[in-house]
Amino acid sequence: MSILLAAQDPELIGRCRRAVSAEHQFEVSADIAGLTDKIGALAPIVVLLDAALLERPIERQVAQVVSAAGTARVIVLTEVFQEDEEIALLKAGAKGCCRRGTDPESLERVINVTQSGGVWVTRSLLPRLVTELRRYAGAVPAPSKPPAPKPAVDKLASLSIREREITRLIVDGATNKEVAAALRISERTVKGHLSNVFQKLGVTDRLKLMLLVRGE
Repeated sequence: MSILLAAQDPELIGRCRRAVSAEHQFEVSADIAGLTDKIGALAPIVVLLDAALLERPIERQVAQVVSAAGTARVIVLTEVFQEDEEIALLKAGAKGCCRRGTDPESLERVINVTQSGGVWVTRSLLPRLVTELRRYAGAVPAPSKPPAPKPAVDKLASLSIREREITRLIVDGATNKEVAAALRISERTVKGHLSNVFQKLGVTDRLKLMLLVRGE
């Protein structure tokens, strides 16, 4: 399995290389023009895009890369956080957005989340993203006989008291480190509880957890 990076910056390439686990092949494309051919030859599971290579509005080229990438998860590395731009990138099909200056350890988490089926977005963007998704869902006609979903409140009842505390903090936007500090437990313990929460509620990432809980 390979991970493909489109970038020219040696320092960024080095950080991305360190973020990729040894089990994955790491390849670099120096330009966007040759990226489609690289994708076809390598069939990567993740494609990392340095926004510095893209022409604005960058979501147009990102949409083209997403189309060419097939099942590969596309992550865009931007210089700074711009809320409207990140929303546009997600609508274009990107599965992750993070800063170019992200350290290797954090970038590794981004890659792991996206390749496992999740979506990685800037934490401060989550409330607006939930609103956008609700607006989109409201614009789509409902089927004539929609199946009755299990109420979120019933699902939350399956959580332990500690799991509910962690869920509340996560939905409010707290990081694992902040949750650990607030509850005076280790980050490892937080991760363990959060994994149980995801499994019990049938979600795969924080965004889906937020949508479920706020949809009560």
